[in-house]
Amino acid sequence: MRRPSRFQARLMRGWIGREVLAPNLRFRVQRWQVTSPLWAERPALRIAVLSDLHWGYRPVTERLLSAIKTRLTALSPDLVVFLGDLSEGRTDAEKRRNGALGAKQLAGLDAPLGCFAVLGNHDWHDDLAAQERRGGPVGHVPHLEAAGFRVLQNASLRPGRGDFWLAGLDSQQAFKGRKGEPKRFGADDLAATLEQAPGEDPIVLLAHEPDIFPDLDDSRIVLTLSGHMHAGQIRPFGRALYAPSRHGTRYAYGRYEDGANTLIVSGGLGCSTIPFRIGIVPELTLVEISGP
Repeated sequence: MRRPSRFQARLMRGWIGREVLAPNLRFRVQRWQVTSPLWAERPALRIAVLSDLHWGYRPVTERLLSAIKTRLTALSPDLVVFLGDLSEGRTDAEKRRNGALGAKQLAGLDAPLGCFAVLGNHDWHDDLAAQERRGGPVGHVPHLEAAGFRVLQNASLRPGRGDFWLAGLDSQQAFKGRKGEPKRFGADDLAATLEQAPGEDPIVLLAHEPDIFPDLDDSRIVLTLSGHMHAGQIRPFGRALYAPSRHGTRYAYGRYEDGANTLIVSGGLGCSTIPFRIGIVPELTLVEISGP
C-alpha cells in the first residue's frame, strides 16, 4: 500500500481531515459516567448505546459496523440498547428493504442483561400502512426482534435484574401530519410507560427523541438515553447548525442535567437526508451509572 504524500498527511491532520474526512471514515467510543443517590447500594450498570443506524447511507458500511460490534463486545457492557432509526434510502421501497438489511447487520450482539430497542421516527415513517392507520404494528419491529432485540413500545420491564426498571418510550415524531394536523406528532405515552414501573426503584428511560426531557417529573428517572439528533450531523467548530427538535439545538448532543435526572444524547452512527457528516464522528456510546 502506497504511503500518503506529505500533502495528504498534512490534509488529514488539518481541519478538512479532522472535520470532513474523519467523520466518514472512522468511529469513536464516547464514554459517560452518571452517578445518582438512587443507585446507591446497587451494582454499577454499563450500557452500550447504538443509535440512528440509517442503513443504506454512508458513513455506515459493513466494515464500519463490524468494527463497532467488535469494539462493543470488547467493552463488556451489561446491557445493549438501540435507540431507533434503522434505515435510510431514496425511495420508500428502498427504506423498507434497508430496514431488514440494517437489522441483520446488528444481529449477533449479546450482553448479560440483554439487548433492547425503541423505535425512531424514521422507523414509523418507513411503514406507509402504519402511517395511514395512525398505529402499529410497525414493519421494522420483526426485523429488530429477529436480530435479537426486544422492542419496547411504551413499555417498562426488569431487564434481568430486579433492582431497576428499563422503560422504552415510542417515537415522539412517529406520524407525519396531514392537512390540519401538526407537522409531526407522536405514538409516545409516557404515563402508560411509567405505570408499568411501580415502586421506588430507579428507572432508565429510552427515548429516541430527547424532546421529552424537560417534561419529565418523575424523580425515579435517573437516566434518559436519546439519539435522533446526530449531534446536528453538520457540526462545524463543535456547534450544531440545525437539529430536528421542538427545542432546536438545545439538546443536540452530550450530557444535560435537570434535577435528579440526567440526559445523554448520543451522536449516533448514520445520516439522514444527506449521506455525510461534518464535525461529528459516528459513535458508540458507553454509559456507566453508579451510586455517588
